[in-house]
Amino acid sequence: MKDMIKRIFLVAFILLVLTAISGFFYMQKHPIENNKPAGTALMMTGKAVK
Repeated sequence: MKDMIKRIFLVAFILLVLTAISGFFYMQKHPIENNKPAGTALMMTGKAVK
């Protein structure tokens, strides 16, 4: 029972670390730009929509 709980926590921790690393690299490629108006949203294609 303890071994299963340790394995679950280990897998959850690894997934959390991988998510943080992939998010870091995503933000390096797509930084947050503060010069866009607050009323616009981005489509999946990257075009701004009002």
